[in-house]
Amino acid sequence: MTAERAPTLRRLLGYPPLAEAVSLTGDEGLDRPVTGIVLVDAAGTGPVRPGTIALCPAVPAGYLSSWRLDATIRRLRDQDAAALAVPSPRPGEETMLDGSRRLARHLGLPVLAVGHDPLRWAGDAAAFLYAPAVAAAELLHRAHRSLTGAPLGPEEVARALGRILERPVAVFGPDGAPITDGFGPPPGFDPYRPVTQTLIEHGGTTVVVPVPAATGWGVDAWIAAALGPVPESWARAVADVLRAGTLALQRWQATRRVVLERDARLRASLFGDLLEGRLDPGHPARRDASEIGWRLDGWHVAFHIAALGEVDLLRHTDAVAAALAAERVDATVVERGDGWSGWTTARAEPGQDAGRDLIAALRKVRRRLASRFDCAIGVGRAHPDAPGLTRSLAEAWDASRIARGRPQTGRLVHIDRLGLAQLLTAWASSETFAPAAARLLEPLRSQPGDLVATLAAYLDAGCSTADAAAVLGVHRNTVAARLRRVEELLTVDLGNPDDRLALHLACRVTAADRGGAG
Repeated sequence: MTAERAPTLRRLLGYPPLAEAVSLTGDEGLDRPVTGIVLVDAAGTGPVRPGTIALCPAVPAGYLSSWRLDATIRRLRDQDAAALAVPSPRPGEETMLDGSRRLARHLGLPVLAVGHDPLRWAGDAAAFLYAPAVAAAELLHRAHRSLTGAPLGPEEVARALGRILERPVAVFGPDGAPITDGFGPPPGFDPYRPVTQTLIEHGGTTVVVPVPAATGWGVDAWIAAALGPVPESWARAVADVLRAGTLALQRWQATRRVVLERDARLRASLFGDLLEGRLDPGHPARRDASEIGWRLDGWHVAFHIAALGEVDLLRHTDAVAAALAAERVDATVVERGDGWSGWTTARAEPGQDAGRDLIAALRKVRRRLASRFDCAIGVGRAHPDAPGLTRSLAEAWDASRIARGRPQTGRLVHIDRLGLAQLLTAWASSETFAPAAARLLEPLRSQPGDLVATLAAYLDAGCSTADAAAVLGVHRNTVAARLRRVEELLTVDLGNPDDRLALHLACRVTAADRGGAG
């Protein structure tokens, strides 16, 4: 190994098989490059090449506290050795004198204590320094052997790789949020770069490897190993081991998806029975619902999380459930249409405080899901038992339709906050209706006589031309003439209730927009 590519002593000691060695002389000299290892006698009289660790596998009694250690330190420093390694003193045995420590630090020659099997330590060091590819291959073989067999989930994969690497391993979600215990994303980690990332912070190295999504684009998860200060070649070998872990996770995800699809079909069937009112006590499907943990008795508050855009619902069902659990929302969740419907259940009718807490928690859930997909959330009223749950689910679905077009409310709408008039206006004020309302009334704006104001006054007055004339301060015949002009320009019939409703909503929305702009 050449000096240019040689690891420093500090990083070499981060290699797990060598990590038992400790420096008896502090940090001085640990950044010297290491090119090899050689065995020497206690007198240190053998030849030592520059950059090598001189390992003395056995020392006579009293060696560490005698002048002979000082002489060995001087001779090795003259030969530009990287370090002197000696067996660790046992409890009760003499250790290195302070004078010898000061000499070693002054000369910049670290003295290492390498445990009670120095020859094995030397063999591990030589194998890594002279044939790192062999050590990496052995590591990769162990990883493949440990990860084959039954599918392993994220926790099992992290534990298996952690045992092999002898370092902490963690699994993150696609957004970098930790899925397993251990540690979080290191500084500088970018979850939007789907490539292997080797990050160094304060001398410590963390390797993070993406788990490619089954769709062929994007990332389903990340596997990371916190290595500490290690040689670059070891970090590359760890990346290969983590990639073996990605294959195990992909296999688990494929198996998991089969289970999810089977469970989703069962949930969809039971959910259909629920919406059709077929889950009353005594119905056979009621037992199936109970077996999968559905609570149908008590007071229910339903919500619907509508995904905005193309989203693979099954792929994100676990993330939705995890986000709800993180905000302590104890809910049943079912894939439905464009998203997920769910409900919370209580024995007694929820009070206002419980409703506010649920709304606040669902806002936080939406923020947690934002890194995966954008969504709108609708919340229904509290209703009792299975028939009431069906009603609350319908309200939540309707509220989610409104929430889609209401960014000003954080795309979250509670149906209980809206009366009938507010419900219609909220829907009409959505991002999709407001531009359509403006286009509908546009032909009237270029005409004389303020036709929009006349139409609004007429509709607000309950279709009374006399009352509208009084509001506008004009003759009733003027109002009637203007209304005929409105019908001609818009090709509508003011005698038709549907036309009147659409025009009334359009007048309200455009008036609100002008008021807000002012």
